[in-house]
Amino acid sequence: MMFWIRIIGFALILAVLGYFLIANKEVLFTEVATETLSTEEILADKEQADESVHVPEEQPVVAKKRTNAAAEGLSRFYANLRGTDEDSGPRVKNNIVYLPEPKGDLVDILIAKKMVTRPLRSNWRSSDKNAAFRIGYTLNQKLTEYAKETGLDVIWWLDKDFLVKDPFRINKDIVQMTYQISRAVAGHFPNGVKAYFCNQHRTLIITEQDYEYLDEECVLLDGSKR
Repeated sequence: MMFWIRIIGFALILAVLGYFLIANKEVLFTEVATETLSTEEILADKEQADESVHVPEEQPVVAKKRTNAAAEGLSRFYANLRGTDEDSGPRVKNNIVYLPEPKGDLVDILIAKKMVTRPLRSNWRSSDKNAAFRIGYTLNQKLTEYAKETGLDVIWWLDKDFLVKDPFRINKDIVQMTYQISRAVAGHFPNGVKAYFCNQHRTLIITEQDYEYLDEECVLLDGSKR
């Protein structure tokens, strides 16, 4: 008898617990979902916070100072050519570049050059070149550039150079080109200028001074083709 009373009592307890679970199912699962949602929101907030911390700051744009490339190139050209101070550079006025007096002795320079140079024939000429002289460059700069292409050096033994004011072209060989440039600048010097082709030195020279050595060792250019 007592056995059946216990069984019935245990069954009633289980029934009451089952009813309680069924009656409170919605409440219990809603709380769990709410807790889960809250956790996800916290994680999302944390990620947003991390992203805001790691957003790279915009770097300020530094305005670059514009420089005159042509003027800098001219300064470097004469700094390399004559050892002048690149920072100061030559003085330029009305397209005339005022140069310091040439350094050294021209004859000594040529004698030393002749000793280490394979000579050319006195009537040697390069191929004709349609050479452009552009604004921003000097006559000496461009003439030197074109001479180097043919294996020659240029000695501009003058105290002035000239910026190209209007672009032009010369369609001649490098020797005749040198003569034509010398004619173009001659009026800026009281005694004019002379142009020489020193074939034994592989050098073209424009100078306003007279040198016996040049008359004996080089070819004075007069515009004729030889």
